[in-house]
Formats: sequence, C-alpha cells, structure tokens
Amino acid sequence: YEVSFVSVTQQFNTTTSMGRLTLNILLSFAQFEREIIGERIRDKKLATARQGKYIGGQPVLGLDIIDKKYVVNRDEAKLVRRMFEMFLELQSCRKVAQALNAEGVVTKQYRTKTGKEFGGKPWKGRNVYDHLTDRKYIGKIVHKGKAYPGEHAAIVKTDVFNKVQGVLRANKTSTHKHQ
Repeated sequence: YEVSFVSVTQQFNTTTSMGRLTLNILLSFAQFEREIIGERIRDKKLATARQGKYIGGQPVLGLDIIDKKYVVNRDEAKLVRRMFEMFLELQSCRKVAQALNAEGVVTKQYRTKTGKEFGGKPWKGRNVYDHLTDRKYIGKIVHKGKAYPGEHAAIVKTDVFNKVQGVLRANKTSTHKHQ
C-alpha cells in the first residue's frame, strides 16, 4: 500500500532505511519479550504441577477449588466412587450415564468468578468417560500428559481406577474391531 509509519514520540520513520532498521529492532525485541514471557509461564505451570498444586481449570465432580487448591467435596466424592462401581458393574459409560439420568443426578454445577453458570446437565457417555479417566481422582495432577502426586486427597482407590482403565481399554479395542 506504499504507507510509511512516522512516530511522533520517537525519532524514526519508515521512509528512511535507518527508520526501518529501528522499527525492525523494536519489533524483534517485542517478539523476544513475548516469547520470554511465554517460557516463564510454561516453566511456572510445570513447577506448580510438579509440586502437586492446582494448575488452573474448572472444578470437577468431587473436587472444589478453594484458595487455588483442590478440596474434596464429600457428598460429590461419594457419587464419584459410585460412578466407578457402577461402571465396573455395567461395563459401559453410556449405561452409567443412563442410570444416573434415571435417578435425576446431574453433572457438577458451579459458577465462575464472572458469574457464568456451568453444569447441572444430564449425563452423556462422554462425560462419564472423562470422569472415569481423570487422574485427579487418584490424587494426581496431570500436566502435558505427565502425572505428579497432588497435594489433594485421592477419592478413588488406585486399584479400582486401574481396573476401570483396563475395562475402558478392552471396550475400546472391542468396539473398534466391530466397526
């Protein structure tokens, strides 16, 4: 578009080679600063996960977030353990969802700091699957696929969690064979 940039506050403009060089140097430093900030945030998040601390995200059934920490919600924790038991009995996320819906049980309800309401909806097989595979329930914090011991208490026994993972894997391979 053959447009030039002239700064009123700094002594450069893009009509001269020196002005273009100055602008490019300033832009390079701005990009560098942005990348450094990104690295610091990533490093901080990893360090937080390694310490087993809450690293952000929405609360899950059985765990509330209080003062940036996961705190076990006793009533919801009972439901979480029951979901794991129901799954081992029914062997299907969809059937667990149907059973919960038949009882009138809804997904976790919570309000964000901005006042947005979430949850309180009927269960779907996918919701059940997401809960059954969430390692927060065995007291872990997961960051980029790696699990670290969390500072919150486990809700589900590790052997029960692992048994459920085994059934889920078996279901996955058997459903893919029949497609």
